[in-house]
Amino acid sequence: MSENGGHNQGADHPPRVAYLMLSHQRPVQVEDLVARILVLSPAGEVVVHHDAAATTEPWDGDPPSRVHCVDRIEVSWGDWSIVEASLRLLAYAVDHLDAQWFVFLSGADRPIVDLASWERTLVVPGFDGIVAGRPITTRAAFGRRPTGDDLNYARYVYRWRPLPFSGSEALDRVLAPATKASRYLQPLFAIERAGRRGRWFIGTPRRAAFPHGWTVHTGPQWIAIDRKAADVVLNTDPDVIDWFRDTWIPDQAYFHTILYNHPELVLRNERLTFVVPQRYAALRPDWMVLRADDLDDVFASGTAFARKLDPTVDPDVANLIDDAVDNRRETTPPRGASCPALPTPATEGQG
Repeated sequence: MSENGGHNQGADHPPRVAYLMLSHQRPVQVEDLVARILVLSPAGEVVVHHDAAATTEPWDGDPPSRVHCVDRIEVSWGDWSIVEASLRLLAYAVDHLDAQWFVFLSGADRPIVDLASWERTLVVPGFDGIVAGRPITTRAAFGRRPTGDDLNYARYVYRWRPLPFSGSEALDRVLAPATKASRYLQPLFAIERAGRRGRWFIGTPRRAAFPHGWTVHTGPQWIAIDRKAADVVLNTDPDVIDWFRDTWIPDQAYFHTILYNHPELVLRNERLTFVVPQRYAALRPDWMVLRADDLDDVFASGTAFARKLDPTVDPDVANLIDDAVDNRRETTPPRGASCPALPTPATEGQG
């Protein structure tokens, strides 16, 4: 195996790929997704982290061939635990699998290309990852209508702590307007609510600068990297780790910051996974869940995966996607991952 993650593989010999999956519910859906990946990627392997807070594991903890389950931890949205689970997946794949590429997915994803053909598009000399990201260079300012980058500046530059008195309706009524006000007072503090956890968090400026003078980058957590980039991530300076432990939604900045600040990595700034555009948030409930009406946009995106699938909202989407992919496999090969530029807003629903 070549040191640079298999760059000297020929086009007829796709790199060995490990698909790293974060899941927290619906074990049957996870099992179905993994089975589909293994069909589309005959040489691929899948590594799964299923949230320890879930009462039931996929395969009851006994996965089939080419599937591996890592030790589980409880994952809380918005904090370091989701990065910790992601690092467990990556470390396992690097240590135990002869993989050259590592693809981060969720249990609510679906492949929208023939993965065997897509994997061949990864065989490009000097190419180390598909990582949609952008630098956060905005500085907090008083009285300015906050942009997505303003919010991200506070999320990844400030130190965040949970408020100790969360969970009451009376507190929610008080802090909801305080959250909006804090966005105009970011040089002093920022407040955010983790709706999925029913808790409030406050961010305050730090005295120290970001380690090494790096520029913080942010983007969706769903990325693909080669072994060279994986080694960079797994050997990150502990000071960088300590910094991100105290940030808000670190999974949407940790990997991006490490990778984009490394001078020897070559990254394609493209999306790996289609996500329903945020403009739908005001138009329909569960706006991030894919419907059949979204599939034209899905297949026009040029991404390799799409999310989120929820069989309780639209039970037909997975079959419709699979049928379309299978039909294309019989005719022309898929385009692979070539995606539009990352949009500006970075919000709770980004990934």
